Amino acid sequence: MSQKIRVIYNQKGGVGKTTIAVNLAACAAMKGKRTLLIDSDPQGNATSYILGHNNQPEKTLADYYESCLHINIFRQSLFDYIIHKTNIPNLHLIACNRELEELRTKLENKHKIMKLKDGLKNNTYDHVYIDPPPANDFFSLACLIAATEIIIPIDCDAFSIKAAHEIKNTIEEVKQDHNPNLLIRGMIVNQFQKGTKHSAGILQDLRKVGFDIIEPFIPTSIKVRESHSEVKPIVLGHQDHTVSQAFVNIFNNIENLSNKNEKKKNYELDTSI
Repeated sequence: MSQKIRVIYNQKGGVGKTTIAVNLAACAAMKGKRTLLIDSDPQGNATSYILGHNNQPEKTLADYYESCLHINIFRQSLFDYIIHKTNIPNLHLIACNRELEELRTKLENKHKIMKLKDGLKNNTYDHVYIDPPPANDFFSLACLIAATEIIIPIDCDAFSIKAAHEIKNTIEEVKQDHNPNLLIRGMIVNQFQKGTKHSAGILQDLRKVGFDIIEPFIPTSIKVRESHSEVKPIVLGHQDHTVSQAFVNIFNNIENLSNKNEKKKNYELDTSI
C-alpha cells in the first residue's frame, strides 16, 4: 500500500477544517496506523486540540522552516520536530504556533515552497494528515504540494459554492505547476442540517462543480466544541455519539475509496507490462 499524505483544505474559514483533520488522524491511529498530524496553521488550533492551550511544545514547524532559511550542512530533518507523545496511541504531532506567520515573507523570498514536501520524503508513517491555514497562501500551497490526496471540508451555505470553484482552480494550478499526482478525494459536509431544502440545493450545486461528496454528513452538535475544551478528539471522548460515528464511517469510506483506486492503479500497471 502506498503512503497516504492527506491535506484537509479549504481557503474558507469556519468549515470545521481542524476538527476534521484531528478526528480523521485519530481514527487512523485508532485503527493501528502509525499516524502523523502536521499543524501548518499559525493559529495552532490543531496543536491546542491535541495538547491543550497551556501546553506549548519546545519544537514546532516554525523551527523546521527557520532551519531551512540558513545554510547548514547538518540541517535537521522535519522529523526532528515531531512530538512523539500525545494522549492518543500511534498519533504523533508536528505542532505550530504564531511564530510561523513571522517567517512567511522570508520563506517566500527564498522560494522555500517545496521544503515541506522535501521534509516528508522517506518517512515511515502509514498516514499523514495536514491542517493548513484557511487561506490560499504560502503555507497552504506548501501543504497542497506535499500531499498525495486532498479532502475538502464544507458547510451548506451559499458561500460554499464560490469557495468550491476557487478551490478547484487552486488545485488545478498546483497540479499543473508542482504536484501532478495530487488526488481530489472529495468533500466532507460539516454541520449538516437534515431535511432542509436549502442544504439539499447547496449539495446539488456542489456536485455540479465536479467534486465527489463523501458520506455520511457530519451533524451539528455542541459535543464538538466540548471535545475541544476536553483536549480530546470527539472520536475518543464520545465514541457512541452520532458525530463520532459519522467520523468513523467517513474515515472507513475514504479508506475504501483509496484502496479501490490503488488496486485499480496496480491492475492497470500490471496489464500494461
